[in-house]
Amino acid sequence: MNRMLALAGRTGKELLRDPVTLVFGVGLPLFLLVLMSVIQNNVPVEIFAIGQLAPGMAAFSLSFVSMFAAILLAKDKSTSFLLRVFASPALPREYILGYALPMLPIGAAQCAVCFLTAFCFGLAPSWNILLAMLVLLPTAALYIAFGLLFGVLLTDKQAAPINSILVNVAALLGGTWFDLTLVGGTFKKICTLLPFVHATESARAALAGNYAAILPHLAWVSGWAALLLVAAVLLFKKKMREN
Repeated sequence: MNRMLALAGRTGKELLRDPVTLVFGVGLPLFLLVLMSVIQNNVPVEIFAIGQLAPGMAAFSLSFVSMFAAILLAKDKSTSFLLRVFASPALPREYILGYALPMLPIGAAQCAVCFLTAFCFGLAPSWNILLAMLVLLPTAALYIAFGLLFGVLLTDKQAAPINSILVNVAALLGGTWFDLTLVGGTFKKICTLLPFVHATESARAALAGNYAAILPHLAWVSGWAALLLVAAVLLFKKKMREN
């Protein structure tokens, strides 16, 4: 536990040393939320309802956490830092959790900023906002797991472009800006197999107070997150043995 917390503390410091990445991760989803809300206020039909857009954008913003995790871990692989860490008696899961834990507050901050901004565009204050943020924790874990898996597999030069693809996939297949039923067919079936749309819908259900609809989506996201975390731990263990 102490080893994991020590690594988590060091990871947190490294993240704070790169504020540009953090500002980008918070700023881009915020910019998109404001842009779409302004568009909605200037068209006669409801395209981007704030009650749907805000939780969708909060879920989408968490995709940037994967980039933070992947880049940091991949950079550590390219230096002697991980070699020194591998010499310690810590377990692979302690390493992975040490990288993951500092990412959770960043994800919570991203979600909070999205919902606070949504107040300016008509989102009514509600206790369900806190529930939506709580429901989004497994989504944060999902994207952290994606990032750590990429960080183990990729070099520091590969991590950023691959994660950019993930961010775009999360936006397009997560139903952030449009209802997937409008497309339907095979496209929608593929989307429902992936975790992105379930992340969006779980947050929307929580904000709307549709409590019965939360659990199925949450279970799907949590299952994906668990599988990816296990994969990251196993691959990290393999990397330790190679070194």
